[in-house]
Amino acid sequence: MSEAVKTWHVLEILKVTEEAFLKKGISNSRLNAELLLCHATGDKRIELYLNYDKPLTQIEVSNYREFVKRRLNFEPLQYIIGKTEFYGLTINVNKNVLIPRQETELLIDKTLEYINDNKFKLPKILEIGTGSGCIAISIAANAECIINAIDISIEAIELAKVNAANNSLKGEINFLVSDFLKGDISFEEYDIIVSNPPYIPSVEVPHLNTEVHAFEPYFALTDGADGLKFYIKIFELYNSTYKKPQVFLELGDGKKNNIIKILNNFKITDYNLYNDLIKIPRVLELKGSR
Repeated sequence: MSEAVKTWHVLEILKVTEEAFLKKGISNSRLNAELLLCHATGDKRIELYLNYDKPLTQIEVSNYREFVKRRLNFEPLQYIIGKTEFYGLTINVNKNVLIPRQETELLIDKTLEYINDNKFKLPKILEIGTGSGCIAISIAANAECIINAIDISIEAIELAKVNAANNSLKGEINFLVSDFLKGDISFEEYDIIVSNPPYIPSVEVPHLNTEVHAFEPYFALTDGADGLKFYIKIFELYNSTYKKPQVFLELGDGKKNNIIKILNNFKITDYNLYNDLIKIPRVLELKGSR
């Protein structure tokens, strides 16, 4: 006689998964367990608790176990469920793009503040290193504008196009495959430049936590050198532009002093630094002349 297959219920399977995640040192273990179960069942989180004693189907359990196995291997939750929330929008993500971080939302805030304060009509914006498109899409969802968003990765650009199509936009975005460091790019036609560039020194990448260095794309994390190459080229182009655009750049942790030295070398003095919620210098603003 074949052994009966165990029937799992929502609350029971969540408790077992939470314990397994805690033993692995995975933060927000309960939330991870809940979101993966939602992904397996198609339910919302509130529905899990309204139906905590609901029996799960064998297909749901099988899918959930596969998701849990991947998470126990430290694959990021966002890659497993295929999406994340950013600036109030749903952004699809996969292994070809960096997972959007909450601290990057300050970059959007400052860009939109500048557009609104100056009452711009259809500002032309260049985004460097768009990845999932989350920055360009967040700006275009809240302002009428024209954005050229570039990235070296064809796969990233294709995903960014999908994300743009999935969200309601006030502005227009043109996604373009381009190698910023090697390409012939001018800032002359733009009112605003925005970027969250790869800023982690290459020697530090192997020492990042497993979720980052083992799964997120290498060239979205680092420029392959000291993490300063994008800033240097942006400053060079800014200085060579007659009618200078307003520039908004995200800074990595501990980058402030190096960036200020480079700004001094370029004799750029008209800038502001903005701290994030935990008081880390996060956004650099270069003043434009338009």
